[in-house]
Amino acid sequence: MISSTLRVVSFFSIVATLAFAPSALGEEQTPIKIVLHPMAAPSPALKFRLLPAYTDQIPGNAAVYYGKIKAEEDSFFGNHELRDKIGGRYDISWQTMPLEQLRREDIKPEPSAWPVYFLEEGAKCRYCDWQLAIGRVPFYKIRLPEAQEGRQFMRLLAVKARWEVSMGRCDDAIQTFRTNYAFSRNVAQGETLVNGLVGIAGCGIMYPQVVEYVQQPNAQNLYWALTDLPQPMIDFRRALEVEARALELSFPEISDAANEKRTPEEWRELFDRFANEVLTWNRTGDARSPKTPEELDQLCSDFAPTARKTLIADGAPADKINAMPVQQLALVYSLRTYHLLFDDAARCFFLPYPTASRSIEAVVERYKHPSDVLREIIPITENSLRAIDSCRGALARNERQFAVLRVFEALRIHAASHDGKLPEHLADITEVPIPDDPVTGKPFIYRLDSEKAFLEGPTIHDVPLSYEITMSASK
Repeated sequence: MISSTLRVVSFFSIVATLAFAPSALGEEQTPIKIVLHPMAAPSPALKFRLLPAYTDQIPGNAAVYYGKIKAEEDSFFGNHELRDKIGGRYDISWQTMPLEQLRREDIKPEPSAWPVYFLEEGAKCRYCDWQLAIGRVPFYKIRLPEAQEGRQFMRLLAVKARWEVSMGRCDDAIQTFRTNYAFSRNVAQGETLVNGLVGIAGCGIMYPQVVEYVQQPNAQNLYWALTDLPQPMIDFRRALEVEARALELSFPEISDAANEKRTPEEWRELFDRFANEVLTWNRTGDARSPKTPEELDQLCSDFAPTARKTLIADGAPADKINAMPVQQLALVYSLRTYHLLFDDAARCFFLPYPTASRSIEAVVERYKHPSDVLREIIPITENSLRAIDSCRGALARNERQFAVLRVFEALRIHAASHDGKLPEHLADITEVPIPDDPVTGKPFIYRLDSEKAFLEGPTIHDVPLSYEITMSASK
């Protein structure tokens, strides 16, 4: 919630940049030009996989392997020039320079020798447990080093895959894709929204590399490998369940505020501490600066009639509510209102994106223009609702990327059995199913103009979809 969700909101712009910035795919207003080559689906269909098959998995916790990545690798990870070229700090980095230039680049050590062994071993593990200190320390103080370091490893894998594509080592690139996707899913196993967003960033940072891969003449077709991936690739279910209880996980003493026995002064001290920490975490301006005890007393007293009326209307015993000190009443009402709004937004999260987006926005509007029964004494819920909305948008973008890749591969399959021709309509492709656009829930916008096809879709969170596709005659 406040804690980790605040980190989500402030961290989200960084994550979104990581997900889409490396080659600016999806950010340009003019169509991105794609040249594909006919290629039938492999036989057997799942000859190639983008996550380790069960028979290739090994016992153990992936987090243990990931913790060893930097061991005895000071010369590599301590090389700031190498880090900057991998991380995109230069105007022309290894993530963005043309493949032909990357092929000629003098990279020392070359990416085939980069320290990815423990990333590959972690990818094979049957589970990943980051052992976050949930319930042992306040939720908002939980450290997430795996999220911080994870982004560095994702960039490392992205450049390695790009280099392999540039050198025509497509089978090696597939293995690197697989390592990255497994790592992205494993990072997201941390029970916070931040972990999920970093997992999405890992998928997003590899997206430009896979788009470059599918344009190579010798690239094996990955349609069924992409289709075989879990949907959604990054699952926010556990994170949402944990974040819903983040208030109680940060302040265990308020978990049973309606039934706890304390003196009025103890309730006053508890509410003052709770309110000022919340105001500090959620601060967006002077209006949300910490308040004096006297100011908080006045807020509680002014709101007490509404809080009593609302809680009694909800079914709480009137005598019990009327006997509560105003600070206890404020805590009980605050928890009730937060959970009501959070649950109303979270319950929509796993609906198809068009419905989920509208439903979450409706909850946000209810928060912005509250009735008496939803008006907050102190602003608790805003960052949580913003985080849920941002995470659902990020998930939809991620789902769209995988769907677009499937469309590209379906076009290659179709061309392989139709003299290298693009279809007039996506519905003309009969060899494999064509996914809908997850952002709209409807078929992708596709049109054929002479020898060029255009794949389009509406913008989501400032990221449009617009590709110009040409099918090369070569196989």
